[in-house]
Amino acid sequence: MAKRLILHGVVQGVFCRYYCSETAKRLGLHGAATNLYDGTVEVLLDTDEVALVDSFILALKTNPYGIRFYGSISRVDTSDYQGSIRGDYRF
Repeated sequence: MAKRLILHGVVQGVFCRYYCSETAKRLGLHGAATNLYDGTVEVLLDTDEVALVDSFILALKTNPYGIRFYGSISRVDTSDYQGSIRGDYRF
């Protein structure tokens, strides 16, 4: 089973999908990120490892790798996801 994350905050037009992609790659994760019409970003991660998802979320909030990102993430909603991993920015 995969995980679905919804990122809230200043997350569109600020390199957020690239930021998610680069952060995920450094953690060995695969998935996709998509800008949604409500101003959030949906991230689908191809993992069910809770600790790995938690590490990803912490890395998004703290940017330990110094990846270019001009926005801010104020909240992350997480849920289980069944289905194909799709999105407009795949990693």
